[in-house]
Amino acid sequence: MKETIWINLDPERIDLSTLERRFAGKYRLIARAIPGNAPELVLEQAKQADVVISILEKWDEEALKKVRGKVRMLQKYGMGLDNIDCAAAARCGIPVANVIGANSAAVAEVALMHILNISRHFTSAVSSVKSGRWQFTTGSELDGKTVGLLGLGHIARHLVRMLSGFRMEVLAYDPFVTQAPEGVTLVDSREELFRRSHIVSLHIPCTAETQGSIDRTCFALMPPGAALVNTCRGGVVNEEDLVQALRSGHLSAAGLDVLAQEPPRPDNPLVRMDNVFITPHLGAETFEAGRRSQEIMADNIEMFLERGELSSLVQNRAAFCVEKGA
Repeated sequence: MKETIWINLDPERIDLSTLERRFAGKYRLIARAIPGNAPELVLEQAKQADVVISILEKWDEEALKKVRGKVRMLQKYGMGLDNIDCAAAARCGIPVANVIGANSAAVAEVALMHILNISRHFTSAVSSVKSGRWQFTTGSELDGKTVGLLGLGHIARHLVRMLSGFRMEVLAYDPFVTQAPEGVTLVDSREELFRRSHIVSLHIPCTAETQGSIDRTCFALMPPGAALVNTCRGGVVNEEDLVQALRSGHLSAAGLDVLAQEPPRPDNPLVRMDNVFITPHLGAETFEAGRRSQEIMADNIEMFLERGELSSLVQNRAAFCVEKGA
């Protein structure tokens, strides 16, 4: 009997042709999105699968224990493992793999887009013309500015490459990195990074240690009129403190591809602020990144199902993602 693989996505909305091609005739692929990731429906569907390709549904110890003995592997669609308790999965004997690097350039492009937009107010200008007003706001050039990267993993390094065409100083702080790429100056602390940067771009994982860690203390260190860009995970930012920093004028703008709650509640003040620009977590959503991700996932799943193993490289990469960010 063919092994079953369930992916928590709607095939009408996401192109899964790469996985379908790779698994055709070998495995049974079920593509079904669970509305709202309802836990009971997630578990019901997961119990019918040998491998779960996880999107954003929560896999804590309680959920993992309920599928132990049935689900043989969890494969994350993407890099971030904040929805999976990897330690609990290990205790339940369920290996976890993620995808490193496939969507890094795509996410870096969105970070660059937000950096350019908060400097030149591009989206506001477009909206103005569409609403019948020929109106613009004077912006600031990137040349001569300092960008600080909190975290220097795959995405941040792609962003460094993209920023190389500007006459900017690029700083980075990452406690796990001792050698920076050309054009990047490593600083000794997170505090120094915030103190010296006109724009800070976040590239860290959301863990127990980083949850809500970007807060009023960090914002107070930044120069007046500085800006924040976040394309990693919304949970790393204390959103109440960010709102206050923006309302006070100490921060001039924020460009966010992620929020602590997605979609946001209607009463989230960030959604209504004129100096906040939010995109709907689209950083990784390119056709190219999707194909690359699905090829890597297929490799991981085939290796496990056919040989009963995951290479040490895959396991080490998963640990790297948790500890170092991406």
